[in-house]
Amino acid sequence: MKRCICRSALCLLVLALLAGNPGFAAAETPEEAGKPKKVSQAKQTAETKQTEEPKPPTHTVEKGPFKIQIKLDGVFEGQTMTEVVLRPKTWSDFSVLGAVEHGARVNRGDLLVTLDLEKIDKAIADLRTQQKLADLALKQAQQQLQLLGKSTPLDLQASQRAGRVAKEDSKFYFKVGRPLALKSAHHMLERARQRVEYEEEELRQLEKMYKADDLTEETEEIILKRARNSLEQAKFYLESAKIGHDRALKFELPRRDESVKESAQRCDLQWNKAKVALPLALRKQRLELEKMKIKRARSEEKLKKLLADRAAMIVKAPAAGVVYYGKCTRGKFSSADSKANDLRRGGSLSAGEVFMTIVKSRPMHVRATIPEKQLQYVRAGSKGIVQPTGYPDLKLTAIVDRVAPVPVSSGKFDARITVELDRKAEDLMPGMTCKVKLVPYLKKHAITVPPKCVSTDELDDQKHYVYLLDKDGKPKKQYVTVGKRTDKKVEILKGLSEGDKILLERSKKK
Repeated sequence: MKRCICRSALCLLVLALLAGNPGFAAAETPEEAGKPKKVSQAKQTAETKQTEEPKPPTHTVEKGPFKIQIKLDGVFEGQTMTEVVLRPKTWSDFSVLGAVEHGARVNRGDLLVTLDLEKIDKAIADLRTQQKLADLALKQAQQQLQLLGKSTPLDLQASQRAGRVAKEDSKFYFKVGRPLALKSAHHMLERARQRVEYEEEELRQLEKMYKADDLTEETEEIILKRARNSLEQAKFYLESAKIGHDRALKFELPRRDESVKESAQRCDLQWNKAKVALPLALRKQRLELEKMKIKRARSEEKLKKLLADRAAMIVKAPAAGVVYYGKCTRGKFSSADSKANDLRRGGSLSAGEVFMTIVKSRPMHVRATIPEKQLQYVRAGSKGIVQPTGYPDLKLTAIVDRVAPVPVSSGKFDARITVELDRKAEDLMPGMTCKVKLVPYLKKHAITVPPKCVSTDELDDQKHYVYLLDKDGKPKKQYVTVGKRTDKKVEILKGLSEGDKILLERSKKK
């Protein structure tokens, strides 16, 4: 009895399952059991579509708060900073003996750096000695110039006179002297010949006379000997006169001619040279004197520069504040480590390079860098908060004071942000980092959708649309007006209402 009841219940359950499952066919009658089964093709296609194409996901449009929040990295920067830099006129050796520590507080006039002054003091002493020697040389040159100024006209007159005398001598020589010398040579030769003749005649007469008179033989020999000697001398003089005559005609007179001509030419050249050279020498001496004066003035200027450089090497604080090593670049002291090495004992400083900065810790602002893609949201007057890295629980009210119109580097813009520093912020110092949070856009009741819901028209990129579901649940293209965007939301200004359903993703079906 119990088995029959169980079997009946099981049969009823199977029939119920078969009736509720569309995939199963209706129960077959005994007549239909032997016939072949036929299923509708349209029904099979519909069932296959229903299985392969699930319904696309949708999004229900809601209205709620929408804000754009910008997070920036910032650094606290003192508004009053005074750079300490050596700007020498001529000196270049700056060896460090000692310096105040990084972070020390100083007053105006306090000694910041002690530099080695030994070399510059020696250079100053050497330059002063050179100036004394230059003064003596300058005085000597002035005296020489005075003498040269007086002697130049006299030298010109002497040169002119020598030229004139040479011309007169040359003219006299060729008109008077040379003919006279030639005549004298002929005359002396003639006189020598005449003397020989006279001596020969006299000897002949003596010999003739002594033959006729009664003089003793001894006296005769003496007189004749003298006459013969005189004749020999006369012949010698004649021979010498001939040689002298020939020498005068062949050598002495031609040489004298050349010498007189050359002397006249030289005197003329000397005069022409003196007319040019002597005034130039005087002018040159004047220029040399001017050059010495200029050199002396430059030496004096160099001494003044050295003295000024030495005074500047006593490096004192130009203002009261905190000492920071290096140069501040947009709030950061990136060169502090290298400057610490330069400011140690034995280190060396470079001219024209900022090695210290005196910073007043108050007032202070924040300097931040804005990526170019976020530049559109940040304007002067934008409000937010500043959260110091070292004091994360401290939140300071901030407002953007200025945004740079040009980038400070590729894709980055500089911004200055004013912060309210109260007593809780006493420990904050320039150079500390912080996070800046700005809310440039806030709307309490805004219609927003996920970004992937919005598509851009292929023919006009200024038009945007979504797929809005109608009452029958079928999607249709709906153009919308887009407002602000974030990575997660897009503001819809026109085209949708709260409660509308749209496709979450663009339909792949055309």
